[in-house]
Amino acid sequence: MRAVKIDPASRTVTEINLKKNPNSTFAELYKIIGCELVELVELDRGIIMVVDEEGKLKEIKGGFTFLGWGEVIAGTGIVLGGNSSRLKALQENLASFEMMTEWVDAADIPPATAFVTAF
Repeated sequence: MRAVKIDPASRTVTEINLKKNPNSTFAELYKIIGCELVELVELDRGIIMVVDEEGKLKEIKGGFTFLGWGEVIAGTGIVLGGNSSRLKALQENLASFEMMTEWVDAADIPPATAFVTAF
């Protein structure tokens, strides 16, 4: 399945082909991202990014954002087509993500926010 890998540690945006169907198992995504828990982030209609849910709680090697987006992702992101219910091959071209990606140094990544609910 065609996807785009955004790796802030090496500051690269590359096209990858997932060998396993991510609708059946996230094992390959866990390995590529280097995590045990993922979060699905909807970027736009029909475009979803898979990131490390705990990325800001770990040792941060770098991050990224997209032009005009405002949210900073700590760690690697995998961009696919589809939505949170059904992942699909990405249709958008690699050059779009190369142009939109802005790198964020580890020291400039805001810390994770914690929510406390008291009863």
